[in-house]
Amino acid sequence: MADLTLHPASSLGPTTAADALALDEAGAGSRADQDRALWRSFRHHSKTFSLAARLLRREVRLPVATLYAYCRAVDSVAEQRVQEIGTQAAQAEVEQMRAALTATLDGAPPDGLLWQRLADVHTRFGLLPGPLFELLDGAAWDLDGRLVETMADLVAYSEFVAGSVGAMMLPFLVDDRSRIPTLTPSARALGNAMQLTNILRDVGEDWHSLRRVYLPADLMAEHGVTTATLEASVPTAAYRALLEHVMAEAERLYTAAEAGIAALPGRAGTGSRAAARWYREILNEVRAAGYDNLQRRNHVPLGRKARRLVHDGYARRKRRLTAFGTRHAATR
Repeated sequence: MADLTLHPASSLGPTTAADALALDEAGAGSRADQDRALWRSFRHHSKTFSLAARLLRREVRLPVATLYAYCRAVDSVAEQRVQEIGTQAAQAEVEQMRAALTATLDGAPPDGLLWQRLADVHTRFGLLPGPLFELLDGAAWDLDGRLVETMADLVAYSEFVAGSVGAMMLPFLVDDRSRIPTLTPSARALGNAMQLTNILRDVGEDWHSLRRVYLPADLMAEHGVTTATLEASVPTAAYRALLEHVMAEAERLYTAAEAGIAALPGRAGTGSRAAARWYREILNEVRAAGYDNLQRRNHVPLGRKARRLVHDGYARRKRRLTAFGTRHAATR
């Protein structure tokens, strides 16, 4: 799943044992203790999105952190929990979360900080139920072991785990709910673009830790890339070409999201534009690393994020990096 996107399909119940303990302890504390715990979890798990959220209106920042906690909770079942308790038990946890979400949206949240605060957010902002449940369907996809055979499969998976998150965010970003249907395609495009970016950042981690491959199987075959390539952890010319193929789709989706971002009011547009630029820049970080996403996790330094906030230099840096990569490859 993606990081607010959330990377391929994290339960406050629990994201990690440490997270669960910290949030349980906060739940027994004051409202301020709970707020601090939710924000610490948000900042720890996603520096990019927590930073972008600070650009939003103050009154939506903590609700966004609460929504992120829900997304991490779902994500952890298919990533961490499945390794601890096995596939069948993890699938059962997804269904338990589905029942808990239903009760929460109906105004009868179960005990626990996540569900209680999610209910509060729903009362204030009117969360969209469909995307919240889609995220659980994305976790089920992972736990069922469904494969990504084509780019269409990858986009379908991304719709569950990330397009849904883009749609979830809209109640926090608009001042007129009647605009949500018009803005939904752009919001979903941005979520999907971020999910493809996550996948391109985390190929090695997904393979070595979870034995999962999210790069489309038909494109891997077309480029002559196999799981042996991933295991060897050496970005060959064929592997670099495969990544650029998927990067082109991510870039197309970022472009598709631009009109919707431009239509958002005030700080909502500023925060969304920052998140999009910062996330898209991860693609250039992968290029700058010689396309090594097999042994390292590439990230955007804070100084570059600051520069991207005021100037979108993505395309220029991409041209420079790809030109250098072509010249470098020709000398090898």
